Amino acid sequence: MKLLLVLSVCIAVSSAYPNLVDLASANNATKLVSLLTSAGLADILKDPSQGPFTLLAPSDAAFAKVPAADLQALKADNAQLQEVLKYHVMKGEVFEWDLVNHEVIPSLNGHSIRVYVASSSNAQRTYFNQAKVLVSELQASNGVLYLIDEVLNMPEGTIDDIILNPDYNIDQFMEFIKEAKLTTVFNRTVGARYTMFVPSNQALASLDQGFLAQIKNSYSNARRLVDYHVHPGTLHAKSIHGPGRLSTMYRGHYINLSQDANNNTLLNNVATVLQADIEAEDGVVHIISHVLIPSTLSPGGLVG
Repeated sequence: MKLLLVLSVCIAVSSAYPNLVDLASANNATKLVSLLTSAGLADILKDPSQGPFTLLAPSDAAFAKVPAADLQALKADNAQLQEVLKYHVMKGEVFEWDLVNHEVIPSLNGHSIRVYVASSSNAQRTYFNQAKVLVSELQASNGVLYLIDEVLNMPEGTIDDIILNPDYNIDQFMEFIKEAKLTTVFNRTVGARYTMFVPSNQALASLDQGFLAQIKNSYSNARRLVDYHVHPGTLHAKSIHGPGRLSTMYRGHYINLSQDANNNTLLNNVATVLQADIEAEDGVVHIISHVLIPSTLSPGGLVG
């Protein structure tokens, strides 16, 4: 009798909550619900026998930041739409007290989501990749929902793949990675993760080409240059702000962080981030405006 009473209470409590889809609709995530329905995933997130799940629900305002043409193209490709939406779902119930700073959690489609937890005396700020949590731990009958302020960027391949993507105009940096014999290091889907600051092709072209040739044609110099552009671990743009400094793979050499008059982040007082948070299977890529030169390669300063 006691067991039946406990079970009946649990069922009653569970049924008192809406399912994840209805909960999203009620919390300013109606555009997400529309896409879930279009992709044929809404019924899965309504069905209690399929869960529980943790849903990272971009707000309607978050979807408004996505260019209309990009969103239309995504709707036209149902397979890709499903992949993007599954990237916002995790198996099981993940509560805020479970989250550990810098941990990696697999999404429903197998790609990784990074967690950042910043605590202060007043509050705790939580991020999933580049997205800030607006509302935490909304309880559903079949899981937990977090309302977030950005649509999560799907990984675009490995770091190597992103560098070689012609859309980004950063492929010249691959010549230094090859000379440093690091191509396989940044072409993995499992294992260590990295944050790479990749200079644009224009940034490389603006430097003295003779100086660059000396680096490119030397394994040790190329290795120092590449290592100085890489932070071990994953850092999204919202975690990169000054004043302070970042460690790099070039042991003992740091990237200085500061802010300009418009509160934009500067690397070594000169380099700006041209494009941030390009998700990779093995980390994240930020495209920067200048080449970062360690002091061992340039007696006159740290930045190209």
